[in-house]
Amino acid sequence: MAAKLLSTGFRHSTLPENYVRPLSDRPRLSQVSQLEDFPLIDISSTDRSRLVQKIHQACSRFGFFQVINHGVSKATIDEMVSVAHEFFGMPMDEKMKLYSDDPTKTPRLSTSFNVKEEEVNNWRDYLRLHCYPIDKYVHEWPSNPPSFKEVVSKYSREIRELGFKIEELISESLGLEKDYMKKVLGEQGQHMAVNYYPPCPEPELTYGLPAHTDPNALTILLQDATVCGLQILIDGHWFAVNPRPDAFVINIGDQLQALSNGVYKSVWHRAVTNTENPRLSIASFMCPDNGAVISPAKPLWEAKEEEAKPIYRDYTYAEYYKKFWSRNLDQEHCLENFLND
Repeated sequence: MAAKLLSTGFRHSTLPENYVRPLSDRPRLSQVSQLEDFPLIDISSTDRSRLVQKIHQACSRFGFFQVINHGVSKATIDEMVSVAHEFFGMPMDEKMKLYSDDPTKTPRLSTSFNVKEEEVNNWRDYLRLHCYPIDKYVHEWPSNPPSFKEVVSKYSREIRELGFKIEELISESLGLEKDYMKKVLGEQGQHMAVNYYPPCPEPELTYGLPAHTDPNALTILLQDATVCGLQILIDGHWFAVNPRPDAFVINIGDQLQALSNGVYKSVWHRAVTNTENPRLSIASFMCPDNGAVISPAKPLWEAKEEEAKPIYRDYTYAEYYKKFWSRNLDQEHCLENFLND
């Protein structure tokens, strides 16, 4: 079982066969451009209308943006990164206590994406945690490193506040009441994926994570401060998002695309690997309550024209999440299964 994890400290000289993508599905890294005009938004700005306008432009054009002056302290971020590195550096037998390839189990340390379903594996190990309510889940979290529970609790609380702040701005940017998203999404769940991508012998042949969209409402990503890996798809071309140490990368998940009636896009993105350095990223997912009914906001389609109707049918988040995990990560956009007839 131990061989399932990549974070062993052993460096492969060639890529094991189960990671090699078919020729038609490789990253083609030489064709990837740098994203020059990626939105960088100062969310401490006091010019609310300008701020909301910038959010609207970013969400409708890219589905992604970066935020600075976000209110999460540098100490909290540094401690989170440090404890994550410490976790993946632990001895194998200690890590394997948390290993599972069952996607319904939390917490779990696993590898790739969904090892039971996929034909080709991905060059990634990850630790998946439920983070809200903290009191309900903290006892399940790793006891090693010793500071893990305290550090991750603090980080999760600060990230949650940031998530609510951004959801308000997104609601306003659609012309809705600022608490619209918060009301519709209900008592939001919060998950975390701590991703570890070891150096890869042949980055051209595989992915850290293949192209996918996020099934939740909003994702708040702390990128590795020095190692590139995140790429997003815009107008059919892949672009690299360079890390900026003081910023979080925010992306619209499938649920906000549905709630915005397709005005905002849950964009395809992927993680690629490199030969030199391990890369760490920490993704926090704001998720609707399982019973939340997701449907396009009425003000966005009702008054438009006589024939107007919502693009997506009503569904619960539980129904969506089940569908998402029953498929390969890089199949068609999961929202395609929820279109109105």
